Amino acid sequence: MSPSSIRILLSVLQKPRYLALLILLPLFGFLHYQWSDPASSARPIKLTGGTTHSPWEGLAFSDHEDDVTTWKPGVVEWLNWNQDDRKTLLVTGGAGQIGQSLIPFLVEKYNIHVMDIAPRPSSLPISVNYHRQSILASSASLSNLFSTNSFDGVIHLAAISLESWCKSKENQCHEVNVEGTQAVLQQVEKTLTAKRKRLWGESKTPWVILASSMDVFPQEEGVSEESGKNPQTTLGRTKLAAENVLEETINRSAEENEAGIQGLILRFPEVYGYHQAISIPEAFIPSLLTNALTSLPIQYSSDTPSLDLLHIDDAISGILKAILRIEDSSRLGKPGEVEAINLVYGKRWQAQDIVELVRTETNSMSPLRDIGDNHSPQMPSFSRGLAGEKLGWEPEISAPVGLGLSLQALSEDISEYSRKWHQDHCSPTSDFPSPSENDQLINHFVEDERNKDLNKLDKCSVNIAFDHEGFLHHVKCQDGKHCTADGEKVVAMNWNQSVFIVHKTTGGENRERTVRVMFEEEKGMGYLGYRKGDNAQVGLELFDRNTVEGQIEFEVEVNRHSSYLRLLIPGTGKQIHALSNTTDSSTWFTLEPTTKWIDPHFDLRMNVLCCPSEGDWPLLLDDYESADIRFGSTGQIPFNSSRRLHLCGQAEQAVRYNFGRLSAARQAVNKVENGQEAHVWKGDHGVNTKTTPYDWALRDLPPCYNDCNSPAICVQTGECRCVQADHCQPRRENPTLSLYPVTSNVVSSKNKSPLGTLAGYSPSLTNAVAQMDWKDVLLPQARNALMAHPDFIKVHVADGYKGQQEIESSDCHNLQTKHCFSADSILYKALRHIQVPAEEAELIVVPVYQQCKGTEFLLHDGIHHAMENISGVKSGEKTMALVLTHDWGICVAFSWEIWSAREQPLYPDWILNNVLVWSVMGDYDSPCYRPHQDVVIPARTCQSLHLREHFPDVEHIKPIRERSHLLTWSGTYWGTGKSDRIRLTCDRGGVGEKELIKGKGQQSSFETWDYMNDLNNARFCPQPRGIAGWSPRTNDAIFAGCIPVLIAEGSHYPFASYLDWSKFSVRVAPTELDRIEEILLAIPLWKIEQMQANLVTIREAFIYSTDENPQDELRRKGPMFFALHEAGLRLRTRYPIKEEDGN
Repeated sequence: MSPSSIRILLSVLQKPRYLALLILLPLFGFLHYQWSDPASSARPIKLTGGTTHSPWEGLAFSDHEDDVTTWKPGVVEWLNWNQDDRKTLLVTGGAGQIGQSLIPFLVEKYNIHVMDIAPRPSSLPISVNYHRQSILASSASLSNLFSTNSFDGVIHLAAISLESWCKSKENQCHEVNVEGTQAVLQQVEKTLTAKRKRLWGESKTPWVILASSMDVFPQEEGVSEESGKNPQTTLGRTKLAAENVLEETINRSAEENEAGIQGLILRFPEVYGYHQAISIPEAFIPSLLTNALTSLPIQYSSDTPSLDLLHIDDAISGILKAILRIEDSSRLGKPGEVEAINLVYGKRWQAQDIVELVRTETNSMSPLRDIGDNHSPQMPSFSRGLAGEKLGWEPEISAPVGLGLSLQALSEDISEYSRKWHQDHCSPTSDFPSPSENDQLINHFVEDERNKDLNKLDKCSVNIAFDHEGFLHHVKCQDGKHCTADGEKVVAMNWNQSVFIVHKTTGGENRERTVRVMFEEEKGMGYLGYRKGDNAQVGLELFDRNTVEGQIEFEVEVNRHSSYLRLLIPGTGKQIHALSNTTDSSTWFTLEPTTKWIDPHFDLRMNVLCCPSEGDWPLLLDDYESADIRFGSTGQIPFNSSRRLHLCGQAEQAVRYNFGRLSAARQAVNKVENGQEAHVWKGDHGVNTKTTPYDWALRDLPPCYNDCNSPAICVQTGECRCVQADHCQPRRENPTLSLYPVTSNVVSSKNKSPLGTLAGYSPSLTNAVAQMDWKDVLLPQARNALMAHPDFIKVHVADGYKGQQEIESSDCHNLQTKHCFSADSILYKALRHIQVPAEEAELIVVPVYQQCKGTEFLLHDGIHHAMENISGVKSGEKTMALVLTHDWGICVAFSWEIWSAREQPLYPDWILNNVLVWSVMGDYDSPCYRPHQDVVIPARTCQSLHLREHFPDVEHIKPIRERSHLLTWSGTYWGTGKSDRIRLTCDRGGVGEKELIKGKGQQSSFETWDYMNDLNNARFCPQPRGIAGWSPRTNDAIFAGCIPVLIAEGSHYPFASYLDWSKFSVRVAPTELDRIEEILLAIPLWKIEQMQANLVTIREAFIYSTDENPQDELRRKGPMFFALHEAGLRLRTRYPIKEEDGN
């Protein structure tokens, strides 16, 4: 019985601390209510506009901040004022896959507390008490939690759960899986002896369920609970040790206390079927399903022991039955005994069979990559007898059904995301109407909202272009007087166009989306206008500002639902109208009444280059030039080109395609549930494959778009091929990276370098890099492949073709002061030091040289020599490889910009169809790079010697927090990325002049030409597009410890299939350059320091060895190391082919 209300009140009044709590709790409750609105608690800073999909959205609020969600429940339970009659459970690791899946089934019956190091998942019910803290003994979190709460049970899920996460970090894995379990059990054990004083009642001793793994058994045997334990994996060893800790604790508790502790071990096999939002993307099944649906390579190992697949629904059912059993003490064994139960399906599948099942059901055209050597035979099945006997549990979902359900769920997520994205970003159409008649989304797209205030165009520099039969003709005033519009190009400067400064003028009505302006030619030659008195055809000219002959004032109006403009003549009811001369492709102009058209006629576009303010430049989000670079395919820019137009078109295709695929997935599930086993078990299999990449059925499709927020990242439309996304932050990472961070807030002034201003003074970066494992900067698939095959593939250099000696004797192979293209020479020389006889080689390297001026490029000669003299090359049994280092990669030609490249067009030489090319060019929107086949390598920077002189080791790289510049860039204004470079260096209202560190000068540094000092003093080094997407300056920045800001879209950077670029670079879209400082400043300092440590750890990958010692490549993780390992991935890849008619 509870004490009376009077006794409670007297107890409170007699103790000052209770009285204070009685007064303060209502106040705290009110404040908590005000501050804890779930809809607004996250408060991320929005860093993107419209359809840019910036991966840095929300990083302004550090993931390392603790959630303020733990005090109220603890105080309430400490005073025992909680009138909730439900039992209370603690779920450690509740933010993990099983935890998030299980907790919704517990909240109605139990009061749930969760302790996890991850941020609170949005999927958890609001009633869950979430404690974002560590269970490790080094933290007081568990002790504090148990001192303020009384638990009926503990479900211990907190652990490192993947072998790939544990394998290279056994010590950390042991600390989490074993010592973490020990820390939890110590707190449970204390409840037996140290009863807390409360107003009434005593704390309870909770039962414990430990989640373990079938890895504790030898995988080559069929096992039951009674089988001997001999784990072969790191995960298995740590899980077995955790089981032993539980058994020892329970045995000890029974000896010391009659009641003791009740415990149960549940062992799980490969659990799958989690919702996409909570699954670990790199785990085998989630990765398989996603890649099968997106045409990305499916990687698996035929050496993996055969897997017992348990669907998460069956796993949850088993856990719930285990809870019922452990809560009924009469059903348990003697005190001190621990029951261990295997929750398994009871049938094991080889990895390659699972892959074929999924390929068949999805009709996947994804390339296949087996990193194993077929060393895993079919193994005996696990036994689940005890689960049936003790729990009354039987699994209900077979692998074909479960995988079908998983595919269906993922397809539903993708379909719904595509539909919602289109609804949020695109204007309604007849096929895609508004969700309701009252929906006003069409008026609230961020691009159109920004265009409302055209007054912000005042003092902006712009290019002007008019509609010419659906394409843009650009205005150019060539002779200082007369102006024309055409689609001509100028070498290195892109379009034949002038730059104008927009000047806002007074007069006229103040209307939304309209501004009265004059256009001043940038060099002061005059103001754009036409001669007054011309009534029919008019000519554009430049006039003095005080002209009486010329009409130089215009009203610019923007369309409500796009960034199309029209040029109105104030007070006349007329506008300038562009007409096309079909005889000579010229554009001429007339004055037309605005009433000529039923709807307003917009035939003008502006390319905004620079404005005197930070952010929110009108028209920029619909920038036509950068949109056409990314999505275009012709030598001219379409008038309607914009990012949202292209993406909305793709979104419509994606909606149709994904809903069709969802229907197919549902039919497949119904078929299997009705007793029709999957095709593969009837002898059928997925699409046939070949080792030759030129035969891949999807090779000629354009690349799909990547959206970091999409469930599958790649936006598959059915008419494109997915490419590796290199800018999306990992959705789930190895927890040890959070538990053991390499960066620190401690700044030391010790160990200063004698190099003064060119040196990093604090050892913080040195210490961080020393703690780093460089393999943590690899992509998961690359890390797994490297663990399976740590040695280089076997290569042979096919020397001896006619003319080779003459070419190799040229001086062009040595490092130059400019135009450094000699990466090929260094790689060939280094490879000769490790080559094997041709008959033993897996890869035949043909040493041809694309870059030597004054010598011939003997591509065909070199390849024919290899084909005629090395057995297996002509037949395709052996793969050839070579290095190409010029601007356009495998397109053995040159163009100054992308539009001329499309017109020529540039195309790869046919002889390279099945040749693996190490190329400096990675623009996957062009035919000059094949992401599935080629390997992007770094260009050889002309600054190589200077970089090694100034930054010889980590101690000479200045740590991030000591760098006084936010960003720096020096370069030229030509090539495809000319407009991006102008926007980058724009004054933006003086925002770059602000100080990052007080007293250290302006935060943005452009074109100071003190290059090495700039690299060492800047946190970020933007990399705008040049002629193509790549630039050797990217390598300079990385080697100097400056984080690259990648601006070029549609480009892969070196080793994109191996290195996780999201861990050491930032992506900023060209349409975000108006607020690049704001975006970069919003990234937390701890994150920037972590990125710098990652970057410095792998910086050697971007600088080649010297001409004198190319063999140094053998002793370092330089370009050759990664080039060979990524080539190894390609050699193990097979490509689905087009089936012949009738098959």
